[in-house]
Amino acid sequence: MILEQESVARPELSYAVQGYVAEGYGIVNMYMSEPLDGPAQVNVLMRRMDSVIRLTAPAKEVEFDSISGDNPTAEIYERLIREYNGYEPIGIRNDTPVTYWRTGNPPLRKDRDPSVEESRVPLPHNGIRGDGIFEIPVGPVHAGVIEPGHFRFSVAGESVIKLNVHLGYTHRGVERLMEGPIVPGKIHIAERISGDTTVANSLAYSHVMEDEGSVPERAGYIRVIAAELERLSSNISAVGGICTDTAFSVPSARASKLHEDVLRMALKVFGSRYMHNVVVPGGVRKDISSEMSRYIERSLIALKLDVLDLEDTMMTSSTLMDRMETTGILQPDIAKTYRTVGPIGRASGMSLDVRKEMPYDGYRHLGLLVPSETGGDVLARTKVRFREIYESIDLIFQSVALMDDGPIRADAGIPEGFRVGIVEAPRGELVHCAEIIDGKVWRYSIRDPSLVDWPMMSYAVPGNVVPDFPLINKSFSLSYSGNDL
Repeated sequence: MILEQESVARPELSYAVQGYVAEGYGIVNMYMSEPLDGPAQVNVLMRRMDSVIRLTAPAKEVEFDSISGDNPTAEIYERLIREYNGYEPIGIRNDTPVTYWRTGNPPLRKDRDPSVEESRVPLPHNGIRGDGIFEIPVGPVHAGVIEPGHFRFSVAGESVIKLNVHLGYTHRGVERLMEGPIVPGKIHIAERISGDTTVANSLAYSHVMEDEGSVPERAGYIRVIAAELERLSSNISAVGGICTDTAFSVPSARASKLHEDVLRMALKVFGSRYMHNVVVPGGVRKDISSEMSRYIERSLIALKLDVLDLEDTMMTSSTLMDRMETTGILQPDIAKTYRTVGPIGRASGMSLDVRKEMPYDGYRHLGLLVPSETGGDVLARTKVRFREIYESIDLIFQSVALMDDGPIRADAGIPEGFRVGIVEAPRGELVHCAEIIDGKVWRYSIRDPSLVDWPMMSYAVPGNVVPDFPLINKSFSLSYSGNDL
């Protein structure tokens, strides 16, 4: 990864971002930081392939100039900065709150007084008026085992006219918890940012805390195996959710069984179903024996045959195809404008994949195909997920075959300055940033892929009927806790 940093004057930030966008860069993170001395500053992180640019510009008192008018990708970040940092983006296009709460005591401000009680205001209505138009609030408490999120639909009959998504109910102050001395226990916080993205978050954190190329080669391949098992688990779970929400009961049960098979494989190989305590700065904690490698290969052959059978059952069902085709379309131009990532973006014509564009760890030595579709509907997202399942299986086979004997961990040292870790999580591009001064983390910022994909629900759901919302939601399969931090 090539990292460059550039400071610009406050009014010039938007023009600087536009210049890099014209060169093919895209915004991958935007956050507010408060240096030890001087004014707070806006940070914009941009990436093109393996080249990363960090732009910084000073804020003015408790406000900064919005750049979302010329760069729509920045909109979601600016709205969060307003709610979590208390800095007002002057000229922002969309004033809708992202989270369910606003406070006069922003949680990420350095001068925050924890004794001051947060002030909360009711979420706004969608603002759609007319005869026969109704507003349906859904959540944050849902039926079944599901994290909290609030969805406001404006409908005419059963047709959805507008949807606003409000999250923030699982905010835990993770970024503040990551600040302070660099100690081994911080990796455990990173692993628990989102329960089903343990490996990806521990990888991103480790990349922040270690020098590029310092990880032993064998450890790099073991990291790939763990990351792809996690991706298998995520994609199989998403496919099963689509079956569940279309009342396709038998395939739903089969997908649940396959998901359990992957979790048990992870338990046997790494000692943890969700692979906690596997990845650490400098390498991995647990080696894989030759006997365990053979077990992985046998298990994956059986898994692939079962997944092929599941895919055939789903794709030959006329009833299921009728529910998936043309449902929840995310148009490719919208996906491109807002730089949608992961399987959601790849189903709408985007081909972003960090593993391919800036390979890390064992991915540097592996062949990888990035699946993509252009339909943008539930069917396209399902097709992409099945192809990603097969690609994950192939990557694990390659890693097992290429692993040579050697160490699995090296001394990572204590980093200094601005650090960034970017990996491909199951849901897409995951970004961790840290500003480290004298061995302590001054500011830590996390950009989960769900942050940029959740707003896309507001484009995919309108034009569909209300009963199709659960199906569209399951096809997106996004994280609440990963988004809320």
